[in-house]
Amino acid sequence: MTRSPAGSEVTAGMRERLIAATTRLMCERGLAHTSTRDIARAAGVAEGALYHHFADKADLLLAVIQAGMGEFKQVVDSLALQVGRRSLRANLEQVARAALEFHLRVAPMVCSLYSDRTLLLSVRQTLERQKLGPGESGAALAAYLQAEQRLGRVAPGANTRVAAELLLAGCFQAAMREHFSCHAAPLKHSVRDMVGALIDGLAPATLVEAHA
Repeated sequence: MTRSPAGSEVTAGMRERLIAATTRLMCERGLAHTSTRDIARAAGVAEGALYHHFADKADLLLAVIQAGMGEFKQVVDSLALQVGRRSLRANLEQVARAALEFHLRVAPMVCSLYSDRTLLLSVRQTLERQKLGPGESGAALAAYLQAEQRLGRVAPGANTRVAAELLLAGCFQAAMREHFSCHAAPLKHSVRDMVGALIDGLAPATLVEAHA
């Protein structure tokens, strides 16, 4: 039987409520103290309805991570189209802002996954199969920097792979600092300073001398 448009909207709405409830409870309680029954109750649905939308808890957590990505995946996927366009700084700042926002949303939940190694392994394997793991974003950013390197906008000897990893790791560190510290620097400064430091190491010598 074909589901009516109204039925599809209800189904989609229920799925979104389950994802939102999971995100909230994971941030408030952590994984160890969040059961599927708790999630269903917080979403206002029967526990059986949760398994109508998600195969298991790992599938639900994967959906939460995907929802938390926001524009990060879109920004990373579009990097190939930005080669040679705008400034290197503008492109890297866009990536850094999206990565930082992503980590701010999902870091508490992802960290709590380490309390359940079996669930962590299941989520990790699914992310890798769907090419959504952290290695994928790092590889895409490194490929972008390599393309800019071929155009002469990045220094010939620069290690683009390490530069990509450093930028993404810096975004994660800034997000964790924001969660743990009451005196963290404004996040917009974190993005500007991280990218600025990276640009100093990536810029061709002729550009460095021109700005000296």
